Amino acid sequence: MTDQTHMQPQRRRPVSQRGRRQDASRDELIVAAALKLLNSVGYQALTMSDVASEAGVSKATLYRRWTTKSDLVADAVDTLSPFDRPRYTGASLRDDLLALMQQAGDCTARPDIVIATFEMARSSPDLYQTLSERFAVYMLEEFAFLAGRASENGGGQLSDDQVEIIADTAVALLAHEAGPTGKSISRERMITLVDNVLMVLLARTGVVVGAASPEPTDL
Repeated sequence: MTDQTHMQPQRRRPVSQRGRRQDASRDELIVAAALKLLNSVGYQALTMSDVASEAGVSKATLYRRWTTKSDLVADAVDTLSPFDRPRYTGASLRDDLLALMQQAGDCTARPDIVIATFEMARSSPDLYQTLSERFAVYMLEEFAFLAGRASENGGGQLSDDQVEIIADTAVALLAHEAGPTGKSISRERMITLVDNVLMVLLARTGVVVGAASPEPTDL
């Protein structure tokens, strides 16, 4: 996954669309400048011009890489790894689902600037949409990975539509449980959601080998 030494921005313009060859080190300067300004002035006051000035690059250099502030900020925050792949044990699909949901629903382990950016997004529709789309893609990729591994281990195969529906369900559960303040969700509650919703859905598709629906726990 991404970190500050190996950046893999997801919303930066593709190299093929940027014109002349570009110095990759400029990307790191721009991202560092965006994070610095985000931390000091916040999202609303941050401007692309200020980022370019702080990074020591021209606005043309910046816009060849990122065309919108929300995309730049999302990629900058992504270098701080808000959406890392969990450490899946592989002991069971249930354990791995719990690991994913816990990581996705836990704000306490994220850098302060990441938490602050998500709070800023609640009053900034463009940033909220960008981060929401990023999170939805992350969850879809993780569910596809887990479903694929379960299939390799003898479980049924999910269609792309089934994976998307289950991933969307997980995102909706997390959003509902976190509420408008984006609070962290307890492990006990995550266990309930995994056992009573996600495992039930997966069992009904045949992904969970030989599984009946898990014994429901208290909702």
